[in-house]
Amino acid sequence: MSERRRSWWVPRVAMLCVAGVAATDSLAAERPSLVNTRILTPFNANGHASTVDGRVFVGNIREDATTTTTTWVAKAFRPEAVTYDAQGKPDFSTAFSYGRITQVRNGENALAFCFTNPALPYQMVDGLAVYQPYIVDSQMYNGPNVFRRRPADIRVSQPFTAQADVSSFTTGNLETLITVTGATLRGIEPTMTSDGRLLIFQGGPLNDGGIDHLMYSYNPTPCAAFGWSNPRPLSMMYNDTTSGVQRYPLARWGLKAATGEPFGDTTSGPLLRGAYPWVDHEGRNVTYTSVLYKDGARREAVSLIGVDTGFAAYHIDGAVNTGRNDIAHLFYSGPMWNFERERAPAQNFPRGASNERQYLPVTKSHDVIALFGSNTADYNEIDVGELRDPFQLLSLPMNELVTRAGTYDLTRTPDSSGYFFTGTLTGTAFTSAGNFVTQSTSGSLWEPHGKGKALMLPGGGALTVNLADAAGTVRGVGAFVRGFTVQLSVKPDASLHAGCTTGNPYRYLFQKAGALDLIYEADNTVQMSFVINGTRVRLGRSPPLPLDAWTHLAYTWDGVTGAFREYLNGVPSGRALPVAPGSFRMGTGVLSIGAGNVLNVEACPTSGEGSFKGAIDEVRFFNHARSARSICMISPGADCLDEAIQETPTEGQFGMSQQAFQCNSYAALGSRACASAMHRVCAQRGAHDALANSTNVFETIQQLIGNRPPISLLGALAAATSTEVSVACAPIQHESVAVTFEELARLHTLCTDDRAAQTFDCTAAAHRWCNNLGWTTGQIFEVTSRAWVGCFNSGLVMDVTKDQLGPASNSGAFMNTDSKLEVSRWCQARGYGAGVVQELGSGYLVQTHCFQPAATVPWKINP
Repeated sequence: MSERRRSWWVPRVAMLCVAGVAATDSLAAERPSLVNTRILTPFNANGHASTVDGRVFVGNIREDATTTTTTWVAKAFRPEAVTYDAQGKPDFSTAFSYGRITQVRNGENALAFCFTNPALPYQMVDGLAVYQPYIVDSQMYNGPNVFRRRPADIRVSQPFTAQADVSSFTTGNLETLITVTGATLRGIEPTMTSDGRLLIFQGGPLNDGGIDHLMYSYNPTPCAAFGWSNPRPLSMMYNDTTSGVQRYPLARWGLKAATGEPFGDTTSGPLLRGAYPWVDHEGRNVTYTSVLYKDGARREAVSLIGVDTGFAAYHIDGAVNTGRNDIAHLFYSGPMWNFERERAPAQNFPRGASNERQYLPVTKSHDVIALFGSNTADYNEIDVGELRDPFQLLSLPMNELVTRAGTYDLTRTPDSSGYFFTGTLTGTAFTSAGNFVTQSTSGSLWEPHGKGKALMLPGGGALTVNLADAAGTVRGVGAFVRGFTVQLSVKPDASLHAGCTTGNPYRYLFQKAGALDLIYEADNTVQMSFVINGTRVRLGRSPPLPLDAWTHLAYTWDGVTGAFREYLNGVPSGRALPVAPGSFRMGTGVLSIGAGNVLNVEACPTSGEGSFKGAIDEVRFFNHARSARSICMISPGADCLDEAIQETPTEGQFGMSQQAFQCNSYAALGSRACASAMHRVCAQRGAHDALANSTNVFETIQQLIGNRPPISLLGALAAATSTEVSVACAPIQHESVAVTFEELARLHTLCTDDRAAQTFDCTAAAHRWCNNLGWTTGQIFEVTSRAWVGCFNSGLVMDVTKDQLGPASNSGAFMNTDSKLEVSRWCQARGYGAGVVQELGSGYLVQTHCFQPAATVPWKINP
């Protein structure tokens, strides 16, 4: 397999070369962003389902309406057979086996697998992997969309190899699904959570066979034929008082349209219209199609809604939505995290197998969903992690808006930040019809490019955003902040300056009067300006940008030190920039993108202040100074990670509240927000300090640039005052893995979801998880769409009576700040740098783990 390798100029790696130490394959290969790249596969079917482990697909490949006979095929998916080209792009040519077919009668529409024990989806029998799930479908011919189940037996020969194939495929007798009131459960296109209890489908609120709405039904008994709840609209899930329903993350809040308008919480309200749903394994998010296609069916605008979208409908801007009305989008499903590099191989592979060479998703970010389409015969990746940044103030994907009624609005683009600062197109501006405009010029994945649709500006047009904040509490709008970041992608038209030979025809990329602006100069440089403390600070001209090609631009400002930084394609420009400490806010009013606040339609604005001509994409504002790595990770095609992990952060970036804004007081230091903040300071500055002090540089580098995850040192409290905290970064030799709460709950039943992440229950679960991997100690250091657990070896492990630790620990408040500091002081008295607790025995014996940190550094709580 051909791979891109990390640049050898990384300083410490260069030292290894001087020392004569050879690089090995353990140095990670580069991974491109695939969020804007649709990849064709040989798997094609009219509807399909995939098993919870992602290794078996069943699809409908033939229908005979006369005899109501449907032919199903079962294929083995073989991640071991996925290959990658020189750019890191996967090839699925041999990833799906030939398979086996079976014929079923009575008219099937779509499929869903249901496993009564998802932790053991198969059993090994005589060298075969035997899957025995139920298959749920809907009666399509001669019937009013009635759901049924039937047992299946699927046997895979040579499992977990590149030669895996289905050796036999049989199904059993049909049973109709019945509700608690004795009615048949009716709808089409079923999808189920991995626990077999939550069924989501396209149906109607009257359970009469009607369709066009997303519905759900719940059963406390997995995969049962009887006992399903009366179906309810998905937008009413949050007010369902059933305890089992409330366990799913989808039920935490009411669902909203992309504009912030709520979907109906009664059956007479504006319900969520959708088709072809797929729910992820834990019931966090649902993928569905939201707009009518040209054939009259709802097969356009693949969308996502749930926890990771802030419960707002997100019309996916990227590869899966190639263009408006170009192809019909129907059934999608994904293996979730089963094949990702960020998980320990033992989680999903046989003993001794590795996920180093074959992995999905490819995009290197914390939360990327891998999706296979059967009707479209394709593979796509969706980065949901970028939707959840708590510092995100404005996020304009520049694709068309989908209304609450499920129609396109081509005059607006959504804001996915959660503030719903919807953009409105004015003048000649329009949204591109397809993704072709955001591809790189050469077609290379390693050339900067946009994502999904883009704002097209032929001149004389703009996108306007009304920044509203009546209460003055939105940080960065009405409320002052001490850090800010601007990111966007631009593609100047090749004829931008045609005929402009006089004057100073500069143009605005954006302007917010009295706050900030970005000017595109006549010499193809750009110049950013911020108004800091009432004074406009101009940063001077950037290096020239290429015409007719994409460039990622980013500017950060640290209000503590006053430092500005400029990034082109994720890499610092290195220019000397002004220094301006203080505070900043944009204020309410209109932000204009593509032109100034006063729209200038002149083709050659000789006096300046003209409108831009070209394309603009992915405009994002953040109310803190972002790290170089964060900027790099959302710059598709930019080869910037090597430099990003070496940049020394500014002082203001390392106030704890600048890493997680809820980590803003002494009392909060024991919270989940502060666990995340400590991880982030350790992952950046802690990694830098660890390199400087390491006695085993090669192993240190392997840890810092490895794939589980890119850089991941967890942090623990070593000491704290009301204004400062000393963070002890875990030992360099560690393993950081992504773990679902479903997996953690198998080790401790009360570690159910992210709401329990900072409880003793989840601490114990993480400890047991790491023990199973051969480490003594485990801690949850970050929570995104799942938990991230850091495993390491402590130097001292001892059961200590809780009264020996201190009064806070003796009271049982092990997760608060005082108790955590008591534990570290106990360990420090025994010659260690810090400590954590792991388990509680007999109600009073605290299993205490003491360790020597890779680095211990003091940081301000609020800079």
